[in-house]
Amino acid sequence: MESQQSPIDKISNSPQFKSFMNKLATFGILLTVVGSVMKLSGVQTGVTLLIAGAGILSIVSIFLGRIFPCPFHVGEALWKFSMTLTGYASAVVIMGLLFVVMHWPGGNRMLMIGVGTLVISAISWLFFLRYYRKNRDIKVFEEQDERSDNN
Repeated sequence: MESQQSPIDKISNSPQFKSFMNKLATFGILLTVVGSVMKLSGVQTGVTLLIAGAGILSIVSIFLGRIFPCPFHVGEALWKFSMTLTGYASAVVIMGLLFVVMHWPGGNRMLMIGVGTLVISAISWLFFLRYYRKNRDIKVFEEQDERSDNN
């Protein structure tokens, strides 16, 4: 039975979406770097570029779970959860860094919340890798047994 994909999954699995997100991330990084250099040089426009670049990178990081599909055949729900959690945590960290650089209130809190969430995300990644390694080893042994039976 074929599984029905949601419209969001259809769009996010398309090569055009992935290409667009890669270009958008590159543009966000470029804006952030140029804005940072301009801000350090004292050019007032650098602040606007820095804010725009950080905003773009935050938006791109939220879609991490959609950009990188699960490379393994097991644990797809855990993969999506950990990638989504990583994306949101990265967005909070990027915006927290922007708030700290701009000396706006709340930047330190955003950094603490974002980094704390990244730690939780790293723990979910460890569980995912442990689960994958356990299932992968079983699969490898089954393939070796099938090869030895055929000989």
